[in-house]
Amino acid sequence: MISKKTFLVSSLLFLTLPVIQAQDVTLRGVISDRQSASPLEAANIILQRIPDGKIEGTTTDINGLFEFNRLQRAEYIFLVRYIGYKTYSDTLDLRESRYNSINVVMIISEEKEEVTVTERRLEDLDPGQTRIQGIDLRRVPTPGGSGDLASFLQSQPGVVAAGDRGGQLFIRGGTPSENLVLVDGATVYQPFHIIGFFSLFPEDVVSKVDLYAGGFGARYSGRTSSVMDVRLKNGNLYNRNWSASLSPFISELFFETPIKEGESSLMVSARGSLIESTSKLYPERQPLRFNSQLIKYSNSSNQGVNCSIHALRTYDRGKLNYKSGDFFSWTNVVTAGRCSGVSEDSNISFADVNFGVSYFSNEIGSLNLRGSSSSVIKSHIDLNMVQSIGEWRLDYGIFTNLENVNHDISGRFVSMQSDRQLFMSSGGYAELDIPVGENFSIEPGISLTTYLRKFKSSFEPRLRLSWQPRGKIGEELHVATGIYYQPLIGVSDFRDIGTAFTAWMPMPDTNRKLTSKHAIAGWRQPLGRFLKFSAEGYYKEMSNIPVSVWSSVAQFSTDLAYANGEVFGADVRLEFNHRQFYAILGYGYSWMEYETAQDHFGIWFGEPVQSYHPPHDRRHQLNIQAGFEVGNFTANINWMYGSGFPFTQPLGFDSYFSFLEGPPNIKGEFGNPRVLLDKPFEGRLPDFHRMDVSVAQEFTLPLITMIVQAGAVNAYDWENLFYYDVYTQRQINQLSFMPYISIKFGSF
Repeated sequence: MISKKTFLVSSLLFLTLPVIQAQDVTLRGVISDRQSASPLEAANIILQRIPDGKIEGTTTDINGLFEFNRLQRAEYIFLVRYIGYKTYSDTLDLRESRYNSINVVMIISEEKEEVTVTERRLEDLDPGQTRIQGIDLRRVPTPGGSGDLASFLQSQPGVVAAGDRGGQLFIRGGTPSENLVLVDGATVYQPFHIIGFFSLFPEDVVSKVDLYAGGFGARYSGRTSSVMDVRLKNGNLYNRNWSASLSPFISELFFETPIKEGESSLMVSARGSLIESTSKLYPERQPLRFNSQLIKYSNSSNQGVNCSIHALRTYDRGKLNYKSGDFFSWTNVVTAGRCSGVSEDSNISFADVNFGVSYFSNEIGSLNLRGSSSSVIKSHIDLNMVQSIGEWRLDYGIFTNLENVNHDISGRFVSMQSDRQLFMSSGGYAELDIPVGENFSIEPGISLTTYLRKFKSSFEPRLRLSWQPRGKIGEELHVATGIYYQPLIGVSDFRDIGTAFTAWMPMPDTNRKLTSKHAIAGWRQPLGRFLKFSAEGYYKEMSNIPVSVWSSVAQFSTDLAYANGEVFGADVRLEFNHRQFYAILGYGYSWMEYETAQDHFGIWFGEPVQSYHPPHDRRHQLNIQAGFEVGNFTANINWMYGSGFPFTQPLGFDSYFSFLEGPPNIKGEFGNPRVLLDKPFEGRLPDFHRMDVSVAQEFTLPLITMIVQAGAVNAYDWENLFYYDVYTQRQINQLSFMPYISIKFGSF
């Protein structure tokens, strides 16, 4: 049988780019955690040549990969250091082979003071990137037994949530369908649950998350706004662990176990909402339900090849309020696999293959209106490689996607009926990391995609620059720019920001492409040992954004139109960490405007072109987090403020008669109700602000560990507006003051 390593290398051999360096020696490998085989990023690698004592050093990347090139043939002392782990030391003889590899598993140190800082924030970040780890999720008060990615994201400047339900996130002006969410390389279309605190990603299953709010590299394509690249934990290879939790909002179960000790493991996570039943105890009923399941199998070999497969499912269903007849629901199903490893006898340093199938469906309906539905099935296979060319690093790969989209929105979009289309794309990317001197680097990149039918090929150039003027870790000036295309669009009627329905389809007009041009400039600066500052400004120019034609008729019925837009803003963050205490201040400013032709509106406003601020244009956003941990006791507080969203103001109401089918009976009929509207989105809704708090105490019992948490959502019970229907004069508020107690117990 062909080994996994042989298969991986042979499948990529045809893409090998030879580098001829006859006398030079290469050393590479992957540094990983012994318990889970998860790669360790930013581990320090030191090589000391034995004859003369010359020292060289490097750090591992996101894959745990390190590489030394152009080494002399000699013996070396090899050291690996990583905070919270025992130092690894070995002597290597590099006099025989040109390509050499060593893969190291690191053992956690038993010294308690080191283990407490293992989950630190890494400093090597790209423009627009935020690195998220488990400790970040735990610090945001969440009404459940575990921290959650959804709660954390809403505390970030530049990330706007429509409200505390619906699962919709807008990142630096982009709509939810313009965000790419990857789970171990596989696409998930809507991972955020109908209750805004929760997602598919509790802290127990997350290894790390890279959020790119813009300016992302050539490896990512097919979206124009942002990327959330989620890496799942592997199950424990040596110990069996479990936990269960219960709160008025959610119940959770987590389990991990070795299958074959030291080689393979299994991880399972399941979550289910309780809020629909328990909200009977609160002043306001919440007709919202969701559940999700995740399972991952991992296999690790001592030859540096790691493989995993995972499957997940989510289901969400609800109504805007208990009395409403409107409902919406969505489902995700994903199954995918990934293999990665280091090559020992090739100039390819690292390679991974990932493949999978993703399914998403959603629908919306009411008692008085025909429902709409949409679904998409995507299958993909990606090959990604890393290669060194002298001092340069080359990341490159190829990909193929096959997507089958289906929608029936004839009840809501007059110009569109049911449709089903097959959509295939293939392409490749390449990105170079070119060091210039000691403290400056240039990263040019390109992404090329071709389409089986309808659309022309797309060429997307990218460029990122970084400069450390004094060579200090964490101090950096960075710049990024690029062009991004999205041929498969998600159509939503954001005249109603409360809707969660999205119809996925290729761009109806094949001469158009949803396009975004990004420009980012930022500065990161440590201020002493415990304080860090970062600021980043951004500009996006967008074209061919699918928007809804405005109508004054009191029914949900519209045509599809296109708009161009621009957004600019800045995100600022100040972070303090010292022993048991932390505090974070984040502020985001954003200005956004769409422009579209007057004939896209059913009302004449006296100008051939209309400019307006779209309904997710939040001008100011402020977030304050603080907390401390003393022994087994923790306390956290999170306060959020957001300026009001734009909305279209009603001027009055009347009724009208249609003469299309003959003269109406004006004596026996009242006509169709109609809202007389002002110019679109000229008004602003009230500002939003809310404080969430939590305290938790951990107890060590004879057989289990238990954590009891008490907290409150909207602690000072401020009335925040979620949705206002100008047609029916119906107001729906966000969650009121909701205290809770959660209990988590297990072998963690």
